[in-house]
Amino acid sequence: MEPMSLPDQTRSRGRTGGGRQPGARTLPVAALWTGAVVCATAVFAVYAFFVRTVLGQQLDEAPLTSAQRLHTAEAPAAVWLQTLPWFLIAGVLIGLAVLIALVRRRWAVLIAVGVTVAGATLSTQFLKYAVFSRPDLGVDTLTLNSLPSGHTTAGGAAAVALLLAVPRRWRPVFGVAGAAFTTLVAGSTLVSYWHRPADVVAALGVVGAWALAAAALTDPRSDPRPRRRSRGAGWAAMDRAVVDQARVAGLTLLGVATVAVCVAALLYTGVIPASLAGTGGNLWAGLLLEASAASAVFAGLTLAFGRRSVLP
Repeated sequence: MEPMSLPDQTRSRGRTGGGRQPGARTLPVAALWTGAVVCATAVFAVYAFFVRTVLGQQLDEAPLTSAQRLHTAEAPAAVWLQTLPWFLIAGVLIGLAVLIALVRRRWAVLIAVGVTVAGATLSTQFLKYAVFSRPDLGVDTLTLNSLPSGHTTAGGAAAVALLLAVPRRWRPVFGVAGAAFTTLVAGSTLVSYWHRPADVVAALGVVGAWALAAAALTDPRSDPRPRRRSRGAGWAAMDRAVVDQARVAGLTLLGVATVAVCVAALLYTGVIPASLAGTGGNLWAGLLLEASAASAVFAGLTLAFGRRSVLP
């Protein structure tokens, strides 16, 4: 029998389904679980440093002290942020996410939204009141434990719920918008003298852990029903475009997170003098730390949820 030429072999693989389908960019379920574990570990690491050590408490208290002075002065920004009904806004966004999932008839997405919102909200309250405590280490600070932040958890979970519910081609946009919204909610808790920066960072870790775990639990590849392998070159091209857009959005958010955390470190350590930073330098440091955490978490979620294999 005459051996097949290379073009013949290529066409044969295409007919029999061998080889990789165009645009089929998948993400292993193990990667989702790994991300969830990393986020959960970060929550306990933040608690161990910022609550259980003297240096951590000092760093965490400095922005709150600056915020207290701003709050006492009744700055317009503080008053405006404090009066916004964040829990009501979060509830509306979650309801909108549920409605989108129902209209799209995406039952796995609906389950993922429920797991993320309920899991993050309940575990935040459990950690704050039943697991974590704030020891007296001689630092002039409120002894009441406030980690993780319930406001930030609600706002972050609402933003993630929308990120999950919308069609995949819109997820890069909602990833960036979710980071901005969550940063605003987080900043309001500090400016209004409600929460320390570490409370916000821990809350974002809780949200990220539950979102990734929910995506892993409802991964479509675990569905025993047969799925369509390919929908043509047009769909494959769209798959590649969405992945590329998610990559750009995610890397942009990672860049924002890196810059924000670096500037926050410079402000915390006094490398940027008070003549440039102003009297509220510590407050800016705390706000930038919160922004870096929100950007980093949503960068990871945008990169993960933009893949074809994750909750289409």
